[in-house]
Parts: sequence; structure tokens; C-alpha cells
Amino acid sequence: MRLMSQASVLAGVIAGVLAMPLSPAHAQADFYKGKTISIVIGAKTGNLAVAAQVVGRYLGKYIPGNPSVINRQMPGGAHLNATNHIFNVAEADGLTILANNPNVAMGQLAKLPNVRFDANKFIWLGSSGPDGVMFAIRADLPYKTFQEMRDSGKDFVAGTTGPGSNAHDMPLLLKEFAGFSKLRLVAGYSANSDILLAVERKESDAYSAFASTVQTAVDRGAVRPLVRTRTQVPGWNHLPTDESLAQNDIGRSLMSLRGIPQSIGRAFAVRPGTPPERVAMLREALAKALKDPALVAEAKKAKINIVPISADFVTKSFAELLNQPAPVLAAMNKYLKVGE
Repeated sequence: MRLMSQASVLAGVIAGVLAMPLSPAHAQADFYKGKTISIVIGAKTGNLAVAAQVVGRYLGKYIPGNPSVINRQMPGGAHLNATNHIFNVAEADGLTILANNPNVAMGQLAKLPNVRFDANKFIWLGSSGPDGVMFAIRADLPYKTFQEMRDSGKDFVAGTTGPGSNAHDMPLLLKEFAGFSKLRLVAGYSANSDILLAVERKESDAYSAFASTVQTAVDRGAVRPLVRTRTQVPGWNHLPTDESLAQNDIGRSLMSLRGIPQSIGRAFAVRPGTPPERVAMLREALAKALKDPALVAEAKKAKINIVPISADFVTKSFAELLNQPAPVLAAMNKYLKVGE
């Protein structure tokens, strides 16, 4: 009888353990097992798209349950289509991730009618790294510094794709606020590659783009960088920043404003309302994936520098970007013409 009683107690204990609810970690692992995560990208090409594709190949490895990860392209509206979709349409279940272009927050700041999101309400997972912008000139021009070129008194042409682009805004701010009055902007180019072709044909003297894009042109012997934005650029940190060349506070503020999205870089987000346990798992998985030697090596081959940025930094940077005083907003609307 005693043995039977002990056996009954043991059976009861085992049954009780089996009946206990799963811990949050186990529950979330069970949720992701057999599932597919989509990384939504607002462009077909470019460094952001390539970087998101590389991250997608490794992210599932570090999520409990090892879900599949696919990339889904949703171009249009200069990344606004993808951003609006994640904020308003995608389920808040941790299965849809936005590969964000932080420049879309400039549209929010300018109160564009087609902006239907609040960057401060996204749940940010982190970033695979910043990508500064550089102002470069034709390699055959004799000027070694921005000051030499500016003070030469000669006329120069900077090709641009139009207002709101790095190709346009960086030379514009240098012209207006760094004393480079002899720089003439010629818009109408459909892509950065067309501007670079014009530089190589000596139809244009200056070329501004993301640092990684400019580096490719440097490797070809086409251009020489003279100025960078606040974001550090490997191998080019000795260059003066545009903010250091600004001749008044408004100019510095506008250059700083343009520099914040670049310091955020290639950020990832999920929709507001995503369960906190899944957010924590995705943040941890992204941080681990970005340190995976195979991911870093693959990104390096694609000319993408991986510098993990925390979710906290991304969140605080968007808050800084969207909190601007009235004089800066007025100057932004005058000079940067976001959304045109």
C-alpha cells in the first residue's frame, strides 16, 4: 500500500509539472517554430536593400524556433509605401519587420500628406550600421581640400537627382551655408550612377552620395572626397564635416538635421503593439546576427560596413530628429524642400 501511495504522489507531481504553462521564452520559441518572418524593404536596389538581404540570411539562426526569413520588396514613395504598410497594415505579431530608411522621418517632420506613421511609435530593433554621406569632386581637379576649391573663385557644377536626395541636399547646404557660392546645382539626373557618369565625362565637377557609394567611385579612380557628414566613415574620418564648415547656426542645424538619419543608418522595426517578449527576442537575435563572422564577411564583400547600433540609440535618435525648434523647421522647409 505504501509503495502504491508513493507512486501515486510521484505521478501527481509529474502530471502537475506537465500541466504547468510554458515559460515566456519557451512559449515564444514555440510560436516562431515553423513560421516565416518577412523583412519588408522599400527599395529594389541600393545598400539598404542589400544589407537587409544579408541580415535576413542569418537572423532566423538566432531566433528560438529558427523560423525562415524571407525578403519582401515594396518599393514606392521613397520608402514611404513600405513604412506606411508596416505601421498600418502588417500584423503586430513579430512576423513582419521593416528594413527602414530613416530619411522617411524627414517627411514626417515636414508633415507630408502621404506620411501615415509616427517614427516615435515604431518599435525599433536596432541597426546594422550608419552610412554617412560624402561630397566628392572629379579626381582630375587639382583641389586637395574643400577650402582650396571654394576659395579658387571658379565656377563648379554639382549634378543632383533633385531636392530631398543626398546628391542634392549636401552640395546645396555647402553652397548656402559654407560660402561656396560658385557651386551651381544641376538637377534632373535619374540616379546617382548617372551623376557619376557625368563626372567621368567632365560634365559635372562634384558628386555627393552615401559614403559606401562614393567609395566605389574612389576605387574606380573617378572622384576625390573633400567633405563628410557627421557620421564617421572608415578611412575618411580626417575629412572636415559639413557642420564644421557652416558659417551660421541655421546652417549647422540643417546639416545636423540631415546627419541624424545617416547616423541611425540601416534600422529595423516592427509595428507598435508587437508582444514585448517577441520584441526582446528579435532585438537579441539581431544583435547576435550582426556579430556573426559569416554575415560580416558577406557584407564586406558587398562593400557594406557592419557596425551594430542598439535599439535604444535608434529610438533616441528619432526622438531628437522629430523635436526641432520653429526656426529650424522654417529653414528646412525653405532649403531642403522635403517631398518635392
